[in-house]
Formats: sequence, C-alpha cells, structure tokens
Amino acid sequence: MEITLKECIEYLSCNDNYLIFTHAAPDGDTLGSAFALKYALEAKGKKVKIFNPDAIPARFAFMAEGVDICREIPEGDYTRISIDIASPAMLKGLDEDYLNNLVFDLSIDHHFINTIRAKRLLLFAEYPAAGEIAAEITKGLNVPFDKTNALWLYAAISSDSGCFRFSSTRPETHLTAAELLRTGIDFAKINRRIFEYKTEGQLALERDAYGHIEKFFGGKVAIVCLSDAVLALDYVDGNDIDQINNIPRQIAGVEVSALIRRYGDEIKVSFRSNDYYDVAALAKSFGGGGHIHAAGCRFYTSTDDAKQKILDILKKDFDRPDNHD
Repeated sequence: MEITLKECIEYLSCNDNYLIFTHAAPDGDTLGSAFALKYALEAKGKKVKIFNPDAIPARFAFMAEGVDICREIPEGDYTRISIDIASPAMLKGLDEDYLNNLVFDLSIDHHFINTIRAKRLLLFAEYPAAGEIAAEITKGLNVPFDKTNALWLYAAISSDSGCFRFSSTRPETHLTAAELLRTGIDFAKINRRIFEYKTEGQLALERDAYGHIEKFFGGKVAIVCLSDAVLALDYVDGNDIDQINNIPRQIAGVEVSALIRRYGDEIKVSFRSNDYYDVAALAKSFGGGGHIHAAGCRFYTSTDDAKQKILDILKKDFDRPDNHD
C-alpha cells in the first residue's frame, strides 16, 4: 500500500524498535539515508538498529565513523524498514527462509520500479535519491539539520544524483542541499571523497574496462565486459565496480551503455543511458529494474550469452545495421 509523506511520519512517530535494512554493496544513498533516519528517530526517543552484511566501501568509510551496523539480523521483534531497496535481489546475507517470508513494515524508496514486499510503501520515483526523502522525513519529525545529519543527507543526495548532474535532479533537490550546506558541512571534501577517491582496485578495473570497450549499432551502444582475471585480484573490491559504470556511457555518440561482470554464480549488468533511452524498461525485460537512465539486472548464464541477449533486445530498438567497431 502506497502512503504519503504525512502518513509515513505518523507511522514512524507511533511505533518503535526499528531495524533499518540497507542494500547489499552499499552506496552513499542507502547509507546516508539510513544513518540520517536513525539519527532522527533516536532524537524522538526511538530505538533503532541498522542492518547490512557487507563491508562499507572505502570511499564511504567517512560516513560510517561512529555508526554501529549489524552484520547479522539481531534477535527479537522489530519494526522493519527498508530504505533505497527496490527489489529482493538487492538484499544479501539473509537466510533463505527469512528472505522468503520477509515483508517490510515500511519501505522508503525512489526507484521507478519497486517490487519489494512491504505493508507500506513511500515511493517518490521522481526524486534523484532516497536521501532527499530522508531529509523531508527528518523535517517532518521536527528534527533540525546539524553538521552530523547534514553530512549524511548531503552525501546521500550528491552520491545518487551524480553530484547534481543527473537529469533526475529537481529544483527542490538544490533547495534541500542549500539547507544542508547552511549547517557548515565541508561539501567540497564530501564530494572529493565520493567522486575522486580511487583505490588500487578501481585503477585496475578502469584499465581493464578501457581495454574491453565494444561499440555497436554505429556507436550508439557501448558495452564493457570486465575480465574474470581482474575481478579475481585480491585488491579489487566489488564495491569499486560502481565507479566504472560511466566509462562506456561517456564515449561520444553513445546513448546506451552496459557494464557486464561476473558476481559469484551470477552475471550482473549495469545499464546507463544519456538522453532518451529508458534503460529501466530494458532491465525490466530481464527481471531487473531501476531508473530511466540507470538500471540493472542479473543473468545466470555466461558473460557472452548475457551480452548477446542484451544486443538482441537493443537491435530491435536501434533500427540500424549492427556496425560493430
């Protein structure tokens, strides 16, 4: 059942003992939103815990300083909240029976396609980040912005809006960011850490990506298949892969890009588009989802087979000969 912001705030005010779920391979949005929501609820006297089984990526470690995160589901009865989670596939580290029976009491999300099971869904698909929703919830709970929660909220919004470059950025997004900046947070440092921080693993991934770029349909589509060899390197962190997604998209003339890589027994695909193509619909055709210009899906096949399946769909949409460069 979809609810309004007012109904969400009323629900949060009337309940307690919260367990907030953040998604696997956590990014700045899911972390910052969860931390800020926890901060706001605790300011209202509520008990709150956060769950995520994965390690915090190095680029976001500054956000998690001093924050307790449960790596396993704590025992007891909780009011369960998901934030920035669009589908069960974004949940990891859960017992199969637990996952199969999991129905959130409240889900807070901004993904256009949301298939998570929840009794209440606060969905603002036009927002660039869950952090913008968390900021409105914070204000609705009458919790002021300060340097602590403003850092988390700004990092969340900047992270998922591409430092306010993505087309989903709204005028209101900038107004919210302005409110957060008034607290005195070092926004330049936050953005440097999120967008300019490169580990040795990321450098290795970038080298591999540039060496595996393929263009199709007259250069309108670019695909990168990361090699198993680079993914197997000890110093390559899977969380660094998110920073590689834009490499094929940034090529002149490209409208749609795909980054394909092995992840355990899965083949994960991240889609991006520049202007007009709806990659959320493309991802949905393979059981995935996301936003118009950023989406993803999974295959249980080979990398080459996944690439071919994607090209078969794109060939129907790009009515041109397959000019493979």
